[in-house]
Amino acid sequence: MLTGKVCVVNGAASLIGRAVAERFAREGAVVVGVDKIDHSVGERTVQADLAEESQVQELYREVVREHGRLDVIYNNMGLMARDDHSALDMSLETWRNALDANLTSIFLSCKHGIPHMLKTAPAGGSVINSASFLAAIGSATAPMGYAAAKAGVVQLSRDLGVHLARSGVRVNAVLFGPIETPAQREILERDPSVLAKRLVHWPMGRFGTLEEAAGTIAFLAGDDSGFITGAAIPLDGGITEAFTVPE
Repeated sequence: MLTGKVCVVNGAASLIGRAVAERFAREGAVVVGVDKIDHSVGERTVQADLAEESQVQELYREVVREHGRLDVIYNNMGLMARDDHSALDMSLETWRNALDANLTSIFLSCKHGIPHMLKTAPAGGSVINSASFLAAIGSATAPMGYAAAKAGVVQLSRDLGVHLARSGVRVNAVLFGPIETPAQREILERDPSVLAKRLVHWPMGRFGTLEEAAGTIAFLAGDDSGFITGAAIPLDGGITEAFTVPE
């Protein structure tokens, strides 16, 4: 349970962000929902560009001024652009946009959020960073800017988790696989044969659900996961562990 914990959900306007915010609230947390666009997620809502350092810094100052503490940060940032594909033919602008949206935003959130956790009495908290199974495998068809950024998220989470291990602050990454959302289906169904080809390589043969995603994040946010830090937790139905899958 997250009773009384002050939880920031970044990227709250997405379906996964909303599902996590609702799960946190059901477990008794005070939820601050943050997104670049206008939204209504959370007990307290904030509109901020998470790739802009001054806005991220002010976000966390405001949360602590209002609530007196900060216990959980869920960084649900992720952007997969249509023109992000092979590194051999993508533009520098696409590359930089992928890193800003998927890695720099999480770096800034950690940089400016974690110091408040260290000042909370008692010091401590949980940071959960959204990554991807693409950070753990090689893929000939991957959006390479996105995948490289998410690999950076994994390493940043690993290093911070070890660096802060004795402080009470835990930092973990979640390697998301395909979660059932309209946007995810749209990406995979641009070509009618694409989803069928992908399913061959998904051991469970299905999308994950929003409820499963929210439950995993809530576990990492809570005290039951108190001995887990610096980890990259797969939430992918076995994709990154599979060589062959059931017929």
